[in-house]
Amino acid sequence: MKRRDLSIPKELNERFDVVSEGEGHGQSSNVRRLLEHALGDEAGIGEISPLGIGASADSYRVSLDGGERWPKSVVVKLPSQDPTASRTAMQLGLYEREVWFYEQLGTRLELDIPRFYRAIESDGLRSGLMIEDLSSTTERPNQLQNAQLSTVRGAMSNLARLQAPYWADGEMSREPWLHKRLGVEIPHILDRMQKSWSTSRKRLSGGFEREQLEVIDVFVERAGDWARSLPGPFSLTHHDYRLDNILLGDGRAIILDWQTVGWGPPMFDVAYLLSTSWDPRLRRQHERELIRDHVEELGANGVRWDFERAWEAYRRSAFATLLMLVPPTGSVKQDARTDTMYKRLLAFGAQQVLDLGALEFLKEV
Repeated sequence: MKRRDLSIPKELNERFDVVSEGEGHGQSSNVRRLLEHALGDEAGIGEISPLGIGASADSYRVSLDGGERWPKSVVVKLPSQDPTASRTAMQLGLYEREVWFYEQLGTRLELDIPRFYRAIESDGLRSGLMIEDLSSTTERPNQLQNAQLSTVRGAMSNLARLQAPYWADGEMSREPWLHKRLGVEIPHILDRMQKSWSTSRKRLSGGFEREQLEVIDVFVERAGDWARSLPGPFSLTHHDYRLDNILLGDGRAIILDWQTVGWGPPMFDVAYLLSTSWDPRLRRQHERELIRDHVEELGANGVRWDFERAWEAYRRSAFATLLMLVPPTGSVKQDARTDTMYKRLLAFGAQQVLDLGALEFLKEV
């Protein structure tokens, strides 16, 4: 398979300007000030409207008056104004990693993602993004409702295009910016899982089936061993591949939030997506067909893999939702919608483990 060049072409360097601002941007007025510093006299800044308050970042729609060089509006993504959430994200390198993805990989992978305009440096970190404003032409599926099958198929197609170009690529596996939490030792994961679950278990576990709660309790104690034991093949992974990070429009599933782009088993993103997109009945109805189709699309892109190995890898990755969602339950901003989401998705993730008989893999580690 031909390897794609990852160096930034000279003609793109001007687009990947880094702009600096030494002070924080805790208030809306400071967001405007930061953008004025970023753009200088290139464009006038009009209305700034909050688009979304995420777990680790806040997004704004910004109207611009920049002539033909700039669009009428952009989306600006900045570190969360919540100090606990932003501190955790900075420690994990989430903001800078997302900038790296858009600069180094986004223009070279055939993915449906927003166009990237510029990185923003704030408080000494390359932690902000200016990207394409898709708010008027797309909609976000509801993470608290079952997804349309077409939505999941579109997301799966993007996954194949993410995974195939660097499938089992040794050089890419050594890229320092890639988030590595699978097939390797995860520093402090047991401590973080235990602390988060001990503080959030009582708050979130109402309505769980007894077997589901037992799965989570067991996994919290074995998460590090499980993650370290996952075998290859490995490729690029998104690591937070669910409906909240997808926009739908013009027949496309546009993928957002690349803060945790990394290196790991391809079925991790698949298991996470299927677990969190549907209730268990619908997941069971569609999962085999979708994995067969995924193997076929990988094959069309030059990857030699078969359904039996893919299904085994999918079963092994059934703990993906628990690995992703237990730790933040005790560290990100809490609100009614977020807690409702955690309850729903953690229950779905635990049921996926039960349905696929994946507890056997914890006995092996």
